[in-house]
Amino acid sequence: MLDSLPDATRARDGEFSKSARTRVRILDAALRLLARDGYQQLAISGVAAAAGLSRAAMIYHFPTRRALVEALVAHVTRLRVARYEAGVAAIRHRPDFAERAVELAWEQAQDEAFAAFAELAQAARTDPELGAIFRPAMAAFDSARREAAARIFPDELRGVTGFDLARDVVRFLVEGVTQQQGVVYDRDSRLAALRAFTRLLVTSAEGRALLERALAEAGKGAC
Repeated sequence: MLDSLPDATRARDGEFSKSARTRVRILDAALRLLARDGYQQLAISGVAAAAGLSRAAMIYHFPTRRALVEALVAHVTRLRVARYEAGVAAIRHRPDFAERAVELAWEQAQDEAFAAFAELAQAARTDPELGAIFRPAMAAFDSARREAAARIFPDELRGVTGFDLARDVVRFLVEGVTQQQGVVYDRDSRLAALRAFTRLLVTSAEGRALLERALAEAGKGAC
């Protein structure tokens, strides 16, 4: 599904590679501004200034805010998938892979790409135009991440009962905590406990038993 999202890093037919590099420069600047200032503050003039380009040069590549947003949604989505794949591949042969995969989820939820993606998700909830652009990208991201895990995770983990459930629990717990910033009181110890919980969920016999029990209960409810 990721192929359905345009790739701004590729030169178009008859185009010099410099133009593709300029688009990436624009989109990287837009990503930073989006993560820092939010979706409502994203403007062509501000992105042009952040990218060190004239407004005319900016409009040549992205004539409207909608065109910029469409490209930015695809760019952020592709970037998150690429970073996830690279991160998982880098630890694939480590004996403590499962633990490191959980830590990778926590680490990647702190970067600008996640902040920009989360900002788009929040804004898309009440902005129909953005929602129409972002929802297909969200589906493509979910599918691509699942495919990457099935391709890269070690065989001994992929075949474990509860593999997909464990991934979902870790992903959505980590992203929810990071996006909401709701852990305020006794923050350090509470975050440490959440990190320990996600590690134990996927690395301990007790955690795997809990996942299996949850799947069994879900199966009963579906009957």
